[in-house]
Amino acid sequence: MNHNWYLYVNALSSLGSRMNLIACSALIFTFEHSAYWMTAFFVARQLGGMLFSPLAGILADRMDRRRTMIASDMGAGLAIVAIAFYPTPYVLIAAAFLNGMLYTLFHISFQASMPQIFENEQLVQVNGLKVRLESLVGIIGFMLGGWLTDHYGYTIVIVLDAASFLFSAWILTRLRWEEKGDIARAASKASSGFRVTLRYLRETPVLLTISLLAFLVSLSTSAYNYGLPFLADQLRGSDATLHGLMWTAMSVGGLIGSYVAARLRVKLVNGMLVTYAVCSVGIVGAFAANHAVFVLLLLGFAGLFSGAAQVYESTLLQQAQNELRGKVMGVQGLLSRSGFFAGFLMAPFLAGAFTLFGMLVFAQLMFVAGLIGFGLYLAFTPKK
Repeated sequence: MNHNWYLYVNALSSLGSRMNLIACSALIFTFEHSAYWMTAFFVARQLGGMLFSPLAGILADRMDRRRTMIASDMGAGLAIVAIAFYPTPYVLIAAAFLNGMLYTLFHISFQASMPQIFENEQLVQVNGLKVRLESLVGIIGFMLGGWLTDHYGYTIVIVLDAASFLFSAWILTRLRWEEKGDIARAASKASSGFRVTLRYLRETPVLLTISLLAFLVSLSTSAYNYGLPFLADQLRGSDATLHGLMWTAMSVGGLIGSYVAARLRVKLVNGMLVTYAVCSVGIVGAFAANHAVFVLLLLGFAGLFSGAAQVYESTLLQQAQNELRGKVMGVQGLLSRSGFFAGFLMAPFLAGAFTLFGMLVFAQLMFVAGLIGFGLYLAFTPKK
């Protein structure tokens, strides 16, 4: 089977996940104290990923990455099915925690494998295609998830999401790629701790910057992840379709942005920092708007630069040494999940103290300040 096909299958899982986010948000709004459970839902997902990221990085370097991806997909599918059968707050939170762990393991294994799976292609182009596919299914998934949830209920959406993960696992059983694993695994086991990885990061300023920046990226992202359902509620009153359209608008932007990014000849680090900064400005504008049409247009603008930033960031991370690539991504994943965890804990308190818009602005200001700081660090770090 052509390995390019797996990008399409992985996109199918992303389609289910985006639909599931809308369905779970609608389910949470049926619970008493929905704001509390919304926070718990997001925090549980990030806490699972945060706690598991270091181990996931080690597993991705020590074990067959394809098998870890299969196990992750199967576990995620079963956890999601449990929500359909037992739609209670505690089952939802438990499934979110487990899926946070499994998604982290899958993501790190998949990202670390891409230089081997697609070794005959340029990584910028492959990552561009990957982001475009995810953006395309986002366009369909968020909109379809909102429509199905409004017309048929959350159960059908949750079951479809579970089926997409199980199908992805089945496809993976039919794929093979060269792991270059015997030598790499031996080297990896000899340096199983994170001490070697941290030393490697200190000696590689670009990878160190991406790893540390992951915390602020997630802090920024958690602010609008938390805020969008409430923004949709303010504009049209618990409208799942509008919530889905908001994510669809960002996905349309991401589709265009990833296409352009894969064809521009820019320094990857500079491209990543600039596109993230412009994305942040677009997000602030969307939350400042008071009409649904302007909100959707500004979210599309933000998504355009977010998609480009993802292409640049993924390509830079995949340039790490193969025997340490999983661990580098494990460190980055730990900081990323920690940012989400902190962001989702802070968001309801900041929103209560400063309004929803104030919470969003605070998070984006921190993000932009970090981008400027890391840009200066790279500019003045001696080149080795």
